[in-house]
Amino acid sequence: MNIKAIQSDIKTEWTQFEELMRKSLWSDYDLLNQINSHLFDNKGKQIRPLLGLLAAKCCGTINAFTITCAVVSEMLHTASLLHDDVADEAPQRRGADTVQYKFNPAASVLTGDYWLAKALTLLLKEKDMSVLNYFTKTIEELSEGEIFQMQKASSLDTTEEDYYKIISAKTSSLFIASVKSMVYSTGASDKILDDMECYAYNLGLAFQIRDDIFDYTPQLNTGKPSGGDIKEKKLTLPLILALKAATKDERENLLREIRFAETEDERLVENTFALVEKYSGTASAQKALEEHCRKAEESLSGLSESIYKNHLIELTRYVGSREN
Repeated sequence: MNIKAIQSDIKTEWTQFEELMRKSLWSDYDLLNQINSHLFDNKGKQIRPLLGLLAAKCCGTINAFTITCAVVSEMLHTASLLHDDVADEAPQRRGADTVQYKFNPAASVLTGDYWLAKALTLLLKEKDMSVLNYFTKTIEELSEGEIFQMQKASSLDTTEEDYYKIISAKTSSLFIASVKSMVYSTGASDKILDDMECYAYNLGLAFQIRDDIFDYTPQLNTGKPSGGDIKEKKLTLPLILALKAATKDERENLLREIRFAETEDERLVENTFALVEKYSGTASAQKALEEHCRKAEESLSGLSESIYKNHLIELTRYVGSREN
């Protein structure tokens, strides 16, 4: 799918978003500007601001407040990645060196703090408590989701219900805040806000499930090393569903192996992949992903027909089938 073609249909608003982003993050300190330049040069698809701006175009007129919300959504996402990369000791992201690897871990943590502070500064200038609450709640949930996942990685007893709690907090929460804040900025009705929250919630779940499926599909060129989650003792949906279908002995043996394995144990990865394949864990997770995409698309039914709605549908279907 051509993300740039979609961005071109909101060219004016996208340019405003990029300009405000760079302007807001400018610093008097050279090292911070060097780090920010590295982040700008290796940015991702910026899917959260894109979804929010398209949704806002469907619901009303984009204004300066909308653009601020778009910038805040991407700042918070990037801040969370900067912190995650330190926690995971990740050397690469999106095929490029992470800040913690290229510079040092402290630089990554402090840059993440800087982006977070700049996001909150932009929000405070707007003096709108509803949107401030959307994003501060998200910051809480991002932290809670990561901590809960860490807890479950230690106990190795992540259930399907636990998994959905984790990804709702660490992924869907920011999708919701991003989309809902930008739609709210246009003066949309409560009914539309509820529908768009449902859309963002389900799309966020689908997005994270797909990312977790990538870990079990090394043949795809995703830029994400396969087997990373299991090396970190994270039980995600493909493995959870496979373990659920496995025999008691298979389940206990693999969990024991995960518990006592060394971090870079490739045999563990091979054995885990074999169990997931045997019990169609990836295929079952794909079905769950597609169901959340279906619910997300269904939530758009109340919007008037437009190219912007079509793009939201296109992006939803892309999440359901994307290979990278």
